[in-house]
Amino acid sequence: MRRSAGRGPRIIDRTSSHARRRLRPLRAAVAATAIAALGVFAPAALGSPMPSQLPGAPASVAPEGSGLPAQPVDPGTATAPAAPTPAVTPSATTPAAPALRFGSRGSDVRALQRKLRVRGIKVPVDGKYGRTTRAGVRILQRKLRMKATGVADARLLRRIGVKIRAVASSPATLTGGRYLKVFPVLGEYSYFNDFGAPRSQGSHQGNDIVAKMGTPLVACVDGEIHRLSRDETSRGGIWIWIEDARGNQYYYAHMETIAPELRAGSRVTAGQVVGTMGMTGDARGTIPHLHFEIRPNGGGSINPFSELRAVDPKRR
Repeated sequence: MRRSAGRGPRIIDRTSSHARRRLRPLRAAVAATAIAALGVFAPAALGSPMPSQLPGAPASVAPEGSGLPAQPVDPGTATAPAAPTPAVTPSATTPAAPALRFGSRGSDVRALQRKLRVRGIKVPVDGKYGRTTRAGVRILQRKLRMKATGVADARLLRRIGVKIRAVASSPATLTGGRYLKVFPVLGEYSYFNDFGAPRSQGSHQGNDIVAKMGTPLVACVDGEIHRLSRDETSRGGIWIWIEDARGNQYYYAHMETIAPELRAGSRVTAGQVVGTMGMTGDARGTIPHLHFEIRPNGGGSINPFSELRAVDPKRR
């Protein structure tokens, strides 16, 4: 209380400076609360949409551990998960360039034979790619300083000006086979699903492909000659085993001949002639046919019928 001259007593209540310092945090909190309230209610009062009401705005979610209830997500505004990118399907494998080889027939072979004769290499112009034509191709390849394979591939044909229109009689590479690249027999043949049929030595472990004696037999895959026999010392008679890079093995039995250049370890390419059709071994006195087997990873035989059909050029 304080007295002043000529006036009645007046009560003066002043907060101490220490007390004012203690009240500052409380005042700041009150001010912040007021500002927040203004930010919440002012847009609604003015008719403006809240941020969560704006098109495409994310749903409000309470921070984890805040103790506040989570705001419900509006199905109409929820963002749908991005659709997975579809896998890119690889394009189909480009077919191998055409080539003429032992066993091929037709007008393209005649065109090749004429080119050989023009270059002084005597071969018959009969449209049949036999031993004489193969030998002539090797001579030409040596003259052109190319590898003497006896196969008139696309590079050789371009150099001598032969354009292949169709190679119907050459091995056809078709898609669909898991193991085989080409059918193992050229020319006319027949076969059916006789895997598992009863035989004197047990159930049949392959398919028999019937054709005329001497019909060319070709490598069904790229690989190497795993082993072979030119002597009729077993039921298979004259036979070969071809093994591909994955270790799968392919058995040809009852052959008449094996190509003379082949030995165990020789590399072969799909479609290369490896021998001829016969009826050696326990097939003597029956009909010429090839006993053909597929043995994945060198194990037990599987039924080759679906594989043969997948690469059978007659089914194109």
